[in-house]
Amino acid sequence: MKEFMSKKGIVIAVAALVVALAAAVTVAVSGGRTGFATLLSEPFFKPLRGALNTLVGSLEHTYDYMYHYDEMAAENQRLRSRVAELEQEYREYTEISEENERFRKLLGFAERHQDLKMEPVSVVSWTASNFACSFTVSKGSSAGVELYDPVVDENGFLVGQVTAVTASSATVTACIDTSAKVGALIYETGATGVISGEFELFEDGNLKFSYYGDEGLITVGDTVVTSGTGGHYPAGLVIGTVTGLTVDASGLDPYALVEPSADIRESTHLFVVTDFAVSE
Repeated sequence: MKEFMSKKGIVIAVAALVVALAAAVTVAVSGGRTGFATLLSEPFFKPLRGALNTLVGSLEHTYDYMYHYDEMAAENQRLRSRVAELEQEYREYTEISEENERFRKLLGFAERHQDLKMEPVSVVSWTASNFACSFTVSKGSSAGVELYDPVVDENGFLVGQVTAVTASSATVTACIDTSAKVGALIYETGATGVISGEFELFEDGNLKFSYYGDEGLITVGDTVVTSGTGGHYPAGLVIGTVTGLTVDASGLDPYALVEPSADIRESTHLFVVTDFAVSE
């Protein structure tokens, strides 16, 4: 195609077309009274010559496009490939940056809470349903992990509790699971109660705080922390924030809605608290 569509070939083809057109006009005009030389003279041929120049220019432009099309297509593909490479590099950089930030937080939390003995773990797999939320972590009894150990994220926010252990792994039941219960209190006022996962709150990832005593001791925005009672959790681990006050279906028992502080369903790197001072 490129060899055929040379510029010289275009000009010759157009010239032949014009000559043929002029010859046809010669025959058609006055039974041959107008000669071919007259047709090519000014001003008869001037408009035709202008049209010829325009046509030649258009065909040359088409030729240039066709001649360079493969080059442009190859360059376009090269640029697309480079953009894809840069996008992949950016995604990898972002993932590495986020990973480094998580590890910095994990180390920072460990340094701030030297009263707690903790084992860093990674989430291996999840088991979830419409009413349950648990996951497997990368360490077990060989690393000192035991049944009922609490699990926190890099900020120290409560995520859940160990509910099954093998030598090399452990199952953690998240605090939003419908079977979970944690002794808790309001950090600002000391109002006590129990945090639990509830079926009707599970989909939104919220918790129920059934409290004892005066309702006036709880307001939206209060922080809920572990009370330390029962011996399974250290006191003061942040559970979440009060987002509303309501009553149960009977209309008799008030409770508070609590949004967990930990991003439980997105957890990847955590701490198992293997030892702590038990509150008196």
